[in-house]
Amino acid sequence: MIFKSIYPCVALQEYVSLYRIRHFIIPRNLGTSPKPYPPHPEQSIIFYPRGAEVTNFPGENSKTIRPRSVLAGQFTKRIDRWSIHNELLIILVVFRPGALHRLTGIPFSLLIDRVIDLEAVYPQKAREVNERLGSCENYEQMIGIIETFLLSLTANPKMLARRPDRIFELMVINNANYSLDWLAREACLSIRQLERKSQEYLGVSPKFFTRIARFNRSYYMSMQDHGLDWLDVALYCGYHDYQHLVKDYKEFAHTTPRNFLEEESRSLERALGLNS
Repeated sequence: MIFKSIYPCVALQEYVSLYRIRHFIIPRNLGTSPKPYPPHPEQSIIFYPRGAEVTNFPGENSKTIRPRSVLAGQFTKRIDRWSIHNELLIILVVFRPGALHRLTGIPFSLLIDRVIDLEAVYPQKAREVNERLGSCENYEQMIGIIETFLLSLTANPKMLARRPDRIFELMVINNANYSLDWLAREACLSIRQLERKSQEYLGVSPKFFTRIARFNRSYYMSMQDHGLDWLDVALYCGYHDYQHLVKDYKEFAHTTPRNFLEEESRSLERALGLNS
């Protein structure tokens, strides 16, 4: 089993932030709950070389078995995820904000809370990648196959680098709460233009993307044991108070902070003793 993140080769660092590799061998007698997966400030491509994953939005009858690889837009609400086999291998390619739009040309406003079969976007290339991954036994070889595919996309991007891409990345990597005015000035755009670009490149407005990024920081901080209480987490991540944090958890995680951590503690990787 493996549960780790690795960085891309130098040639792909303009486009790709990192790869997340998750490989689970699940004992048949292991009782687990679905993995509650809140929205992350990211767009991604996800490969499933082993097994299959089912997803569902809480409170909805929307169970879906994902295909061998998918292109995922920006999610704005939690999904629950679980395996239907006793082995599950996931390789998630996390792109820099706006980079997947540059490569595909797809307006990401069409992909809110959605995934599409990668083979529908790149029929021949994606099918070949999926088949090769299915016969691989080595993680390094798998990453090599995926990077060869990604390099073929970067050789002919639909669009060149754009100034707003750098601005959107600041929202993810920095803990500051930037005003919309400042972001627009830095992007050399009017506020209305920045809003339109954000909807097209990311799928959501700059303000909403910033909210997801801030919530995500609080989520990861709460998963680590720093001896911080929820008010400390809220203030560190830029919330005015604990109640504003709770409001975001109810919207993005479908429950309160404490209840969410309790649900997360029953997920597959926790049952297997792996870090989140």
